Amino acid sequence: MSDNPATAGSETAPAAGGEGGAPAAAGDWRSGIAEPGLRRVAEKFTSPAEVVKSYAALQSRLGRSVVKPGPDAGPEELASYRRQLGVPESAEGYEVRLPEDLPAALRADPGGEALQQDFLKAMHEAGASNAVVQKALDWYYGNAAQGLAQQEKTAAERRAEAEASLRQEWGGDHDRNLTFAQRAVQTFGDDAFVAFLESQEVGGVKLGDHPAFVRAFAAIGRSMGEDVPLSGAGESGGGSSLHARIDALHALQDSDPQKYASRAVQSELQSLYGRLYGGQPLVGSEGRRL
Repeated sequence: MSDNPATAGSETAPAAGGEGGAPAAAGDWRSGIAEPGLRRVAEKFTSPAEVVKSYAALQSRLGRSVVKPGPDAGPEELASYRRQLGVPESAEGYEVRLPEDLPAALRADPGGEALQQDFLKAMHEAGASNAVVQKALDWYYGNAAQGLAQQEKTAAERRAEAEASLRQEWGGDHDRNLTFAQRAVQTFGDDAFVAFLESQEVGGVKLGDHPAFVRAFAAIGRSMGEDVPLSGAGESGGGSSLHARIDALHALQDSDPQKYASRAVQSELQSLYGRLYGGQPLVGSEGRRL
């Protein structure tokens, strides 16, 4: 009889738990895991302590996670989910701010407030958080401010081009022709008409500054009696002095706009034009050539 307990020709059974029949190492804590998928997961850890540590970290992450409710979720579950996302109870609950450098034209826009309220209602229905809504408003107002600045720049360039074209066309008669045009506006227009000229644009140029308009009203002014603006009828040789003073005051539009818009300068201009044109009142906003 052999000293070996295993008799000749007998088969030795594999160690339990080896994947694919592979024997497990002696004392391997994974030896009792037979399911292949779980066995592959267990192979990532060197000890049961590592498994417990990883499980605890997973539990902590899950505790901080926001799980989207399913299609059958009730009102309370949906409300809890929205609170976790930072969605207020109502659209009025959003705490948003306008950019500090927002242009006054956008800040004072009468339709802006109503538009923002409609936007907040839509965002609340969509379940947007306060942070998301603020980011969207920052983007919107940032683009709006850039667009406004570009519009103002373009308008200024076109006004300058319009004035340059008339100066080139009229040469030394430019300011005198503007006086004729102003006379026509003062005679036939009123405050509503001047407001119309300020609000309407043609090709990006305000109607009152458009060369075609100024040219036409200058012709109308001349047709009303060319000798009046040139000689200052009603004054004993004082027409030239009146026009010189008027031109000097109008020059303040470029050299000192604040002084030009002052009550003193505007009152003096009204008096001078009254002496030239028989006391007809000036109409329109301060500081306009027409």
